[in-house]
Amino acid sequence: MQQATGKLFYLYLALGVMALVLTWVHLGSYMGKGIVDANILFWKDALFNANPASTFLAVDILFFALVGNIWMVIESRRLQMKFVWVYVAIGTFIGISFGFPLFLAMREKHLAAISSNTNVALKTYDVLGLLALGAVTVATGVWLYLK
Repeated sequence: MQQATGKLFYLYLALGVMALVLTWVHLGSYMGKGIVDANILFWKDALFNANPASTFLAVDILFFALVGNIWMVIESRRLQMKFVWVYVAIGTFIGISFGFPLFLAMREKHLAAISSNTNVALKTYDVLGLLALGAVTVATGVWLYLK
């Protein structure tokens, strides 16, 4: 794995694990109810017992997940990657914020194995913009965890 690809691989994995931890800490009240009842109660709360902002975010994430899953299946077929439906299942039953970065990490590893040219040239403003978005996302996740 090339150095740039290795960095992206580990970045995607780290972001996926952070997303997993910082989202799942909020699910305590649903645990212990069984997988079916927990899912029904969760989605009932997210879509029907929520304020408009929460409902907006839930629907927004559902559409992102749909588009992301379509892209993951198409991209995995294009690159001849295996086990794409494992990532779709992880995104569906654990969280798209974990399943999608996990797929991206495995995609980077796959690209490094099949090609010698996987370097990406980012502009300075790309890096600064992504760092700012990342800082806000991580800070919000940590703040909501500590709240």
